[in-house]
Amino acid sequence: MSFFRNIVPALAGSIALNIIHELARKRSNDVPRVNEIAEEGIEKAWLATGNKPPKRNNLYGIALTSDIVANTAFFRTISGNTPKETWTKGLLLGAAAGIGTLTMTEPLGLDDKPVNRNPKVQALTILYYVVGGLVTAGVYNAINRDEKTEISD
Repeated sequence: MSFFRNIVPALAGSIALNIIHELARKRSNDVPRVNEIAEEGIEKAWLATGNKPPKRNNLYGIALTSDIVANTAFFRTISGNTPKETWTKGLLLGAAAGIGTLTMTEPLGLDDKPVNRNPKVQALTILYYVVGGLVTAGVYNAINRDEKTEISD
């Protein structure tokens, strides 16, 4: 399979996830702030190496780029053997990524309030990742429709 057929769907899902997050966080205070978790993680990583962390604007750009790269790598695992399997993996892996975002912040030593401050924010966190997973599945199925056909029962 070509780069296009492998990476573009995952990149599309990752970009969709980040667009939703960015649009929501600019319009409401009661939404997930995944960027704050990424920024905190980057600051801690720089400090752990004995370096001064990037300034706020640069930190935001690094966090956004890192999120897109990490989510693209994760969403790459969504491709299935059939379109139905790909949709199922998009839904389940998207939900798993959202749940992971809710549950892994504290064990990683990061502030979990940006995604866990109330049930609405928790649900939206999971929803954002599910949408990213489903966008990935849809693009993957559209790009690869000639190569994979659903097996009838």
